[in-house]
Amino acid sequence: MNVWNRLNASSGALQGLFAIVSAVLTAVTIVVLVVTWRAIKRQAIASELQADAARALTRVAEAQTKAAIDAAESSKRQADLLARQYELSTAPLLVGEPDDRPNMKNCKVVNRGQGVAFQVFYWQGGLEKKDQGSVQIFPVQPSTLAPGAFAYLTIPPAWESWTVRYKGSDRQERWTIMYRDPAKPQEHVIRQGLQEVYLA
Repeated sequence: MNVWNRLNASSGALQGLFAIVSAVLTAVTIVVLVVTWRAIKRQAIASELQADAARALTRVAEAQTKAAIDAAESSKRQADLLARQYELSTAPLLVGEPDDRPNMKNCKVVNRGQGVAFQVFYWQGGLEKKDQGSVQIFPVQPSTLAPGAFAYLTIPPAWESWTVRYKGSDRQERWTIMYRDPAKPQEHVIRQGLQEVYLA
């Protein structure tokens, strides 16, 4: 009972002490909250700066990727151009010319290209007949024509057009389509992959 009496007697002092302790704890809590808020604010600013830096790095990476793609496309175009130049420098080109023999009215085929023409033969009609099994194929003698070499083709009078087929050292098929009518220009075609490209 003695303890209760003492506590009752000093309750005012204890309440004052608890009020002081409560005020100190409240002040400490406020300080901790302010410090935490400032730390969170600094962390948010740092995160935003990191995000800005990441966005800038992403833009730089995108620009580098675009530059690399452009450089690769440029290199491919350059390689294609070099390949085309090399092909033209080593490719055969068979051209039909009038028969220069006395009293002959056939066709003279001359290799005006820089490469050798192999497996030369011809048929009546245009390129559309190349895949028809019923078309009659005529061999050219000789069947290999070096640059500047020529051969004579026997062309029946009824033929309005004929196609000469040959290959170059690159093994690509090539065709020259010729017409009896001298007003019609010859057509030169090469197979590139699965496509047939008409040369200008």
